[in-house]
Amino acid sequence: MQPSGPVPKPETIAAGSGPYDHVASSAPVAAATPVAAATPVASAEPAVPRLAIPANPADALRTWNAVLEELEALRKFSLLGPFQHARVLTWTTDLLELGFPVDVHSMGEMAKDNLEELRAILRTLGPAQKNVRVAVRLLDASESTTAGARSILETTRERTSAERTKREAEARAHPITKHVLQTFGAQIKEIKTDV
Repeated sequence: MQPSGPVPKPETIAAGSGPYDHVASSAPVAAATPVAAATPVASAEPAVPRLAIPANPADALRTWNAVLEELEALRKFSLLGPFQHARVLTWTTDLLELGFPVDVHSMGEMAKDNLEELRAILRTLGPAQKNVRVAVRLLDASESTTAGARSILETTRERTSAERTKREAEARAHPITKHVLQTFGAQIKEIKTDV
């Protein structure tokens, strides 16, 4: 539908009211020219983490966590699932020995089937990992309970449990909680935490 008469042109345009915000209202409006896309300076390949051979158990846990993060970044969930349960028993320039506790032997069996795929990914994570052979060992009951190396999941579970216990103790010791229990003669059935 066409207007019945001439449409007045506004003398000023409110900021943010159109595609030509940067153009002054008194200047003639020019057609927008396409801007050439900037060429990236860095290569298009993602940065690959360079992992060194760990020197102690704490380094081994951090390095193994980096390997698991790489599996997740590569969306290799069929590898990530079983290997999350692995304990790093030994990590040298020649051998990465992973142990699976008794309660997750089934994950260890699945991991044994994927050793070559893990080794191929491990080789891409740095020159120190080129000659590392990966071995999986199913731990017996006594080895599973020793306080040696822990898997990422076991470490996370222990940390979460300790945090939950700490928060529950804080809640029970809080003066308002004690006052409510004393006033109403109640008892605590459950304490919910966000961890």
